[in-house]
Amino acid sequence: MAQSRRKILGAVLAVVILAMALYLAFQNSESLTYAGYDEIRELSEGWYRLEAGEKIYLDLPGRVELDGGVNLTICNDSLTAEDAGRTVYLRGAELRPMILAGDEPIYAYDDASFPRNQQMRAKMSCTGGLSADYQGQTLSIRYENPGDGCFDLPRVYVGSPKTVFVKQCTADGFTLLLAFGMLLIAVLSLIISLNLKAVHVPDPRFMDVSAFLVLCAAWCLLDSSLMQDLSGQSAAVCYLSFYTFMTFPIPVLNFVRNTGNMRRFRSLDIWSGLFFFNALAQGLLRIAGAFEFIEMLWVTHVLLFAGVGHCSALMLREYRQNRSRDLRYTLLAFFTLAASGVLAMLLYWVLGISYYGAIFEAGIIVFIVCLLCAVISDTADNLRFRIEAKIYQRLSQQDGLTGLANRRGFDKFMEELEGRADEYEDVALVFMDLNGLKHVNDVYGHSAGDELIISAARCIEKAFADGKSYRIGGDEFAAILVNPSVSVAKYLKDLDDAIDAFNLEARYKLSIARGFGLLRDADGHIKRLSDWKYEADQAMYRNKKHQKQAASNPAGGEEGAYGL
Repeated sequence: MAQSRRKILGAVLAVVILAMALYLAFQNSESLTYAGYDEIRELSEGWYRLEAGEKIYLDLPGRVELDGGVNLTICNDSLTAEDAGRTVYLRGAELRPMILAGDEPIYAYDDASFPRNQQMRAKMSCTGGLSADYQGQTLSIRYENPGDGCFDLPRVYVGSPKTVFVKQCTADGFTLLLAFGMLLIAVLSLIISLNLKAVHVPDPRFMDVSAFLVLCAAWCLLDSSLMQDLSGQSAAVCYLSFYTFMTFPIPVLNFVRNTGNMRRFRSLDIWSGLFFFNALAQGLLRIAGAFEFIEMLWVTHVLLFAGVGHCSALMLREYRQNRSRDLRYTLLAFFTLAASGVLAMLLYWVLGISYYGAIFEAGIIVFIVCLLCAVISDTADNLRFRIEAKIYQRLSQQDGLTGLANRRGFDKFMEELEGRADEYEDVALVFMDLNGLKHVNDVYGHSAGDELIISAARCIEKAFADGKSYRIGGDEFAAILVNPSVSVAKYLKDLDDAIDAFNLEARYKLSIARGFGLLRDADGHIKRLSDWKYEADQAMYRNKKHQKQAASNPAGGEEGAYGL
């Protein structure tokens, strides 16, 4: 089990490392060429701004400092008519850019439908398509003054729509890979949850993990500039992003409740209610026009930080009382999430850095790995206990010599049958007794007697393969046939054939007396179980007596009944 957990952990970490490697590889390529596409090129030179009628040249990326509160316009004359139909792309809308081809605006930042702060604008993609009849007019970009006169200008690219799209995917590559990994783990968790339920070892925490990952993946995708740009409904995507962010802690709280004895802490239910109320209240306030979502974001951050801290404190308290592995892993997961969350909030609120989301997303992956280690560890223990219990139960109902079910298994079936007899069309009970076992034990030894018992069990098992065979005593056997497909006489004929085949090469001849009874009488009424068993038992003793008479008088014929 421990080795399996290490393999799972290693596989997840390998995926994370691969994702980071791909992300860094893409991010470090300044100019990309894609098979089948035109090359995307960076416009780093040829830019200028006009000051007192004179051109002042500058390179991108770069910084321009202006006095006062004036806006900045930069121009570039290097595009030609061959660039018609291409797309101009830049990353980051902190300065609320407007892109113009000549006097025609081809992109203008607008957050009237959904106001964003600087950190959100820094992740946006700004793209504008040059018209098909573009003749090389001056390309210009207007930036709004940030307030201090310092303009940090980003890189500008020109390429076909397809290459620009790939460039956008590259810019959001880390987020996209994380979202894909989250969805993959969510599906695996769902499959595990359904399989555990099917084998009657349910663990709702796998479903909690799956729900949490789906919400996290949705938040990562909806928060990316690529999804907002592709949808054409940037405001709607941002609203959905906020709602997924406000609600994804709820499955985590359910996970904590389902861990160990944590359900006794009613405060976890209160926290779930607070997150639900937060999402509902912010929506109502936005509809009423009282606040914008971005103005209330700090409330969600405070709730998230306080909720993680409270859950960590409760689990630390529980872990001190019960130092189980699943609590240890879960506690480690929450400490990791808290650390990544604090770091992301510092980057967001204090430093205003745009990649705060990537830090938190990476923390979520580590968080999930720890949670899965916790639940897999606990589930492995539960499965091992269940398997051991089943093995013990099976051994307690199995005859050690023959491998058939023993008297305890026979009695258990009879107890179950007593309450379900009316569900069956009929049930045949066959009692059998091994003839001559005492003689074999006395003459040839008990090992020979055991060999004869095992041989009898194999013959009985073969003849009554459609039913269930039991060894209910030293030399006593039974078989139960539920809704027999053929007459019981046919099964007894198969038993005789198996015995004859064995006796052809056996050292000790095998002989088995048998008798049967049917659960229903001739009118279809169910008999009392005691009467049913007595009937089969008496039929077996009559057959045993008949076999003894036949053995002493070989010419006496074949009369003798198997049953009534």
